[in-house]
Amino acid sequence: MEELKNIFNKIAEENHWGDADSLSGSGSNLVQTATIRQEIPKLLRQYHIKTMLDAPCGDFFWMRTIQAELDQQLQQYYGGDIVEKLIARNQKEFGSHKTAFLPLDITKHVAPTVDLIFTRDCLVHLSFENIYQVIRQYKHSKSKYLLTTTFTRQTPNKDIKDGDWRTLNLQLAPFFFPKPLLLINENCTEGDGNYGDKCLGLWEIDKLPNFTRWSIFYTNFLDRWKQKM
Repeated sequence: MEELKNIFNKIAEENHWGDADSLSGSGSNLVQTATIRQEIPKLLRQYHIKTMLDAPCGDFFWMRTIQAELDQQLQQYYGGDIVEKLIARNQKEFGSHKTAFLPLDITKHVAPTVDLIFTRDCLVHLSFENIYQVIRQYKHSKSKYLLTTTFTRQTPNKDIKDGDWRTLNLQLAPFFFPKPLLLINENCTEGDGNYGDKCLGLWEIDKLPNFTRWSIFYTNFLDRWKQKM
């Protein structure tokens, strides 16, 4: 299995997603983030968020446009990413006493303990096995909330190779997340409007399922069984 770091370093270096504005792809340009740039500051106030981890933070392209609002609300913002060149550049250009960027593989490293972990447009690029690992690390971090991408009309979920893409509905198998505390519809216009159900869902991390090695074994077993059918 190719290392995640190699996969996402290559994606960043080649501008694989081909967006003119952001190395993170068209989903991170100013058009596709118009709604969430308005809604995220409201969420921070509503849920009294003082510390936040944005992982992966990518090139910080759209988040920088609300950095002043983040500084007003947050005591500390962390941006984490597996692509260390992006982290070094972000820290040099945007780092401050309230804003820090750190190299972070969310499948392997325990995240800083924060009020909110923000993971947008990431799990959709990971295999089921690595999504399990991410949630396990988030639960180990003892952080309070997770705000992450989910597609509310998607069914069923499909496994992929790391670095590919597909939609995910985190409330369906094999994840079975509970009902979210909050859903923010992003008003996504990509794919000729086929992704109008793209949302950011907010969950309490300690209420998420406990994914164990048996979860990974069971999922892999089902995948092999389906391939033989």
